[in-house]
Amino acid sequence: MDHTSIWNNCLQNIRQNVDPQSFQTWFAPIRPVALQQNELTIQIPNRLFYEWLEEHYVDVLKSSLQQALGTTGRLQYRISPSRGEGRSGAPAQNGAAKSGNKNTSAPGPRPAPGNPFVIPGVTRPRIPSNLDTRYTFDNFIEGDCNSLARNAAKAVADNPANTAFNPLVIHGNVGLGKTHLLQAIGNHITQKFPNKAVLYVSTDTFTNQLVSSIGSNTTNDLVNWYQNVDVLLVDDIQQLVKRKKTQDVFFNLFNVLRQNNKAVVMTCDRPIIELDIEERLRSRFQWGLSADLSMPALETRMAILKSKADSTAVDIPANVAEFICFHIQHNIRQLEGVLNNLVLHKGVLGDGQEIDLKLAKEVLKNFVTEINKEVTPDVIQRTVADYYNLEVENLASATRRRQVVLARQISMFLVKQYTEESLKSIGRMFGGRDHSTVLYSIKTVKDLMETNDEIRKSLSELERKIRIGRGEGSDMDF
Repeated sequence: MDHTSIWNNCLQNIRQNVDPQSFQTWFAPIRPVALQQNELTIQIPNRLFYEWLEEHYVDVLKSSLQQALGTTGRLQYRISPSRGEGRSGAPAQNGAAKSGNKNTSAPGPRPAPGNPFVIPGVTRPRIPSNLDTRYTFDNFIEGDCNSLARNAAKAVADNPANTAFNPLVIHGNVGLGKTHLLQAIGNHITQKFPNKAVLYVSTDTFTNQLVSSIGSNTTNDLVNWYQNVDVLLVDDIQQLVKRKKTQDVFFNLFNVLRQNNKAVVMTCDRPIIELDIEERLRSRFQWGLSADLSMPALETRMAILKSKADSTAVDIPANVAEFICFHIQHNIRQLEGVLNNLVLHKGVLGDGQEIDLKLAKEVLKNFVTEINKEVTPDVIQRTVADYYNLEVENLASATRRRQVVLARQISMFLVKQYTEESLKSIGRMFGGRDHSTVLYSIKTVKDLMETNDEIRKSLSELERKIRIGRGEGSDMDF
């Protein structure tokens, strides 16, 4: 009998002892290669097959082989040559050297006595990175709002196998650059460490893979495949909420990766402490470093817009850029949307059409609800809060922090100057303060304008920004 007949006999026995799905997954892809005396050589797709078969089906294989070849039968594995190559394309070594036949690799070393399984030393299966090469550290604009997250991300990318930031969790609202940083880490590592397996995956994709594997009884296969990753980049980890099975599987995978000194980086739309997930998973996510991304200041947003404009060879005048960035404050991703719309409108209107305030106003109608409205207390509060890098809610809070107190007093002064609001109504806007507090704030700002050049300069800048909010021009340069 030849090797094909022997293996077919083995398969008949195996089919009776495993379920149909497992048979199709783990035995149908195997191909018999050679038979020498009592030793049958079979070809398997990759090392995972060997590990899985050895762990789950060793008794079935032994029994089947002994029925076909007798008690002295031996089984030897050979890795498929198309998958037994290193990431550089070079054939695997240590027993996987080429033979005279170019379509097969030579058998591995002979089996040890009592061990019917032999597998040559091979590299891992290749891992698709799923990275978008457009996202790099070079085109990530750094500011006070993101410096910690950016520097931590770069530290992980420079030395993924030896970092204290494991896991690194980058959190912040939508559109502030979390995915950009995550992908930048992956792209930097693939350039600096080409032999490392890097994988970017969204939590939704991971969940869908898990659901599919449950349906095909291959969950362990999925987890084993993920364990080959050196750097796992997981986007939107908040999607784990209310997904109990996904949490269980991810918990085990996370433990294995970290124990094997693999790097894990995740993004989240909120701090980990606020996630409604299992406590054991939350505690592990907090082992490393959590870095937040906050809303960038106007100048940082303008730098981001200029960078995106430069990358597409689009010229945006400084006053137009400032006008756009004044209105787009909380979602930096929208800046790219506005830019794309400006380019499209310019193309439709012809090459003679310049990108000006009129065109910017038209485009912004699709992104924001208020453009060129009259100056309101809300506009003033947002402008002052943005200037001092505060949340609007801080202005009405009870805190006595010097920067917040100054911003509150300036806001009251500007509201009184630009609106018809009474002292009493202004006090209500700022946390229910009485009219005497408002009067004191106005007087304080007036005094500071006469004695403090820095305050005078700040007020001038704030008034200019308020004019921008009304759609008036600016002579500010980049």
